[in-house]
Amino acid sequence: VQTIMAIEAESGLRVLGINILARFLMNKDNNIRYVALTTLQKVVRVDLKAVQRHRETIIGCLKADLDPSIRKRALDVAYALVNEDNVKNMTKELQNQLITADTDSFKGDLVTRICACVEKYAPNRRWQIDNLIRVMCLAGNHVSNEVRALFCHIVAGTPEFHSYAVHKLYFSLTNAGNQEALVHVGIWCIGEFGDLLVNGRAIGPDQQPIHVTPAQVLDLLHDLARKPQDGGGGPKTQELIASALVKLSARFPGELERIKKMMRKFETSLSAELQQRACEYSKLMTSEWDHTRADVVDRMPTCEKPAGGARELGETSIDEVPSGVAANGPPPAGPQADLLDLDVDALLNSGGPAPQAAPAPVSGGADLLDDVFGGGGGAAPAAPPAAASQPAAPVDDLLDGLFGGGSPAPSPAAQQSQYPPMTAYENPTLRVVFTVAKGGAPGQTRVSATFSNLGGTPLTNFVFQAAVPKYLSLAMETASTSTLAPRAAVGGTQIINVTNSTNGERPIIMKLRIQYNQDGQPVVQDGQVSGFPAGL
Repeated sequence: VQTIMAIEAESGLRVLGINILARFLMNKDNNIRYVALTTLQKVVRVDLKAVQRHRETIIGCLKADLDPSIRKRALDVAYALVNEDNVKNMTKELQNQLITADTDSFKGDLVTRICACVEKYAPNRRWQIDNLIRVMCLAGNHVSNEVRALFCHIVAGTPEFHSYAVHKLYFSLTNAGNQEALVHVGIWCIGEFGDLLVNGRAIGPDQQPIHVTPAQVLDLLHDLARKPQDGGGGPKTQELIASALVKLSARFPGELERIKKMMRKFETSLSAELQQRACEYSKLMTSEWDHTRADVVDRMPTCEKPAGGARELGETSIDEVPSGVAANGPPPAGPQADLLDLDVDALLNSGGPAPQAAPAPVSGGADLLDDVFGGGGGAAPAAPPAAASQPAAPVDDLLDGLFGGGSPAPSPAAQQSQYPPMTAYENPTLRVVFTVAKGGAPGQTRVSATFSNLGGTPLTNFVFQAAVPKYLSLAMETASTSTLAPRAAVGGTQIINVTNSTNGERPIIMKLRIQYNQDGQPVVQDGQVSGFPAGL
């Protein structure tokens, strides 16, 4: 194998050598496994694609019952395989190993590698925040101070996720309050954005407002302060709680007396630093500071963009809330993020087998993570109406497919609908109806979208967008109008040409974003459509 790689042999011969190494990994002899992993680590730079085919075998060498040196070498090879295309799957596989890791040293190595992957290859901010929180929930005692600081910097520098992050951290702390990194970043975020946690404007997955009271927040901080030092309640944690309390004194004015009482307990601490801070903060909460306290404890400004360069945001909707925290309320306006960040892969059960209306749970670490933390976010670009026809893009290039032009018009016979109309989206103001017909080519479907304004006022600047999974590509033709007249049965139409690379084996699924102005106010609504006829 080393000879094959040294002489820069043709690709077929390299694949043969890599396949031999993969067979060595299944040998029971640990020495043979170690030699194979060491060689693969060198080979991965030469032919990454060939090594990727044996990813599952390499991940299998991370099992707890194997020799520590083999697991460490396998982790190095697995990390070398991570790229922008497979970062979601690889990160989940490595996070699964955190659940079964039996030694602190290996768990620390896993955390370091996972955080490096997330920082380097995160497709969007939402996914980055979710996975850093997930790692802190699973192994927060092994997360470095640098990663904690990075997380706080990312959240602070992304205002769109202030509410999302503080809600997710609050509910995570109620279940995993013994992980130091999670405790520290959670306390910091609660102090900075506690007003967003209790304002009742956040919407849960059941489309109901999430209600958290100031008293519940203070109860959580009180519980965290009482934990023993090895459970996250050491002097550093108490210092962060004291700083959070003084900030919450301006955000929770109705709880000022309780906050003062909690602060007084820190004034007698054996830690000189904590004692000094508590005395200073108590002075700041006296009546003479009432008019200036809010300015003094305002949110920390960010002086630069979050690390990692410019990234898409991702959805800001909250996808997991413990039962019993949401109450009845009006449906939300959609998040203001770009449709490019819509999590279409979540509809497909994180890119697993062919999707179903309600996927059955499968035992294993990956599903355990999904149950606890929710699915990951895959970016799916949206298509603005095209001005001119262009050929449809390759099926595995979703970005080009969504921004491409309209497909060539099928024959009249192909355009005739073979299926009844389906309501894709409806609210008291707007109805969107899809009329579906098979296109002229295999795997091609022509969808005619009809927009009806059900209200009494015109809808202006109307924009309809759609996103699809990677095995689909679509091209959206120009909409017939950007203004929908009130109470018109057919206010406007738009044609969507969809190409299914699986020829109907996997269903058509779309996620929608609808934007318009109503009475001078911008409105953004999101929806998803998964009821397309089978076989398209």
